[in-house]
Amino acid sequence: MPRRHAEARPATIIDVAREAGVSFKTVSRVLNGETNVREQTKARVLSAVKTLDYRTNHNARNLRARQSRIICLLYANPSRNYVGEVHLGALQRCQAEGYSLITEDCSDDPGSVLALRSETQLAGAILTPPLSDDEPLMAQLRERRLPFVRIAPSEATEQGRDVAIDDAAAAREMTEYLIGLGHRRIGFIRGAASHAQAARRLEGYLAALKSHGIEADPELIAEGDFTFDSGISCAEQLLDLPEKPTAIFASNDDMAAGVIAACYRRQVHIPEDLSVAGFDDTPLAATISPSLTTIYQPSRELASEAVGLLLEEIAGPSEVPRRHLLDYRMVVRDSTAPPKA
Repeated sequence: MPRRHAEARPATIIDVAREAGVSFKTVSRVLNGETNVREQTKARVLSAVKTLDYRTNHNARNLRARQSRIICLLYANPSRNYVGEVHLGALQRCQAEGYSLITEDCSDDPGSVLALRSETQLAGAILTPPLSDDEPLMAQLRERRLPFVRIAPSEATEQGRDVAIDDAAAAREMTEYLIGLGHRRIGFIRGAASHAQAARRLEGYLAALKSHGIEADPELIAEGDFTFDSGISCAEQLLDLPEKPTAIFASNDDMAAGVIAACYRRQVHIPEDLSVAGFDDTPLAATISPSLTTIYQPSRELASEAVGLLLEEIAGPSEVPRRHLLDYRMVVRDSTAPPKA
C-alpha cells in the first residue's frame, strides 16, 4: 500500500495547478494579478486556492527580492532517465516560484564544481543521491553558508531538510508481489554501493523473502550500478546459474531494461520464461516491450518538494531536522506473470 507523508504539508503552487487543471505559470500569473488570464481560468485557480487553503509565503517572497534567484541542482547519477525526471520537477517548481535553475554534473569532483561556481551568487542547492550523503560536499556548502536540501539521503543522517520515499517498504512490496505470483527463486540486482537507496531496496527484498520463509540465496543477488549495461551483465550472470531464477527484480528501470535486452538475445521470453520488475517508473518503463512492472517513485515531485523546502530554509533557517516522505505505488504491466508450472 502507498505510504503517506510523514507529516502534513501546506499546499504548494503545484498542488493548486493540479487541482485547477492548469500550468504552474498560469497559477503564478493569477496570484500575481496579471491581466492576461481568462476569467474562467482565473475562477478555477482561485477556487483551487480556496479548496486547498493555499497561502503565499510573503516572507520568502520579500527575502527573494533582495537575494539571488538562482538554485543549483547537483547530481552524480548514471541514470539519465532518473536525472531527467528530477531536473524537470525542479525546473517546473523554480519557474513557478520565480527562480532560475542551473544543473551541474558532479560525477568527477563535487568540490571542483563548487569552486567553479564560487563567482555565481546562488540562493541554494539541491543534492541528489549519492551527493545527498557526501559529507565533504555538505561541509563546503555550510562553510559558504549556502542553504541546501537533500533528496533521498541515508536514514542514518539526521540533519537539515530532506525528502524521500520509503525505498525499503517499496522494494518489499514488489518482492511480495512476485512471491504472490508463485515465484520462489527471485534474482535481485542492486544499485551502486555509493547510493543509500541501493542498500534500502536490498533490505526490502531480503525482508520479503524472510517473511515468507524463503531463504536468501547469495547467488541470486547481483551487483549492478544503476546503468543499462550493468543490467545486461547482471542478467547474464543470473541466467547462467544452474538453477535459474524465475523472476528478476532490478533496483531501477535502466537495469531492468538491460535484463530485458539480455533475455531478447538469449530468446528468453518475458514474462512466459522470466518475470522482470524495475524501480522508478521513468518514461522508459512504459515504452519498452514488454512494458515494465515497476515501483513508481515520484521523482519529479521529490525534486519539486525539495525546491519548496529549500525556499522555506532560505526564508527561515532552522536547525531542526525535517524529513518529508512522499507516496510511492506499484505499477503492474506486461513484464510479470506466474512462473511456468
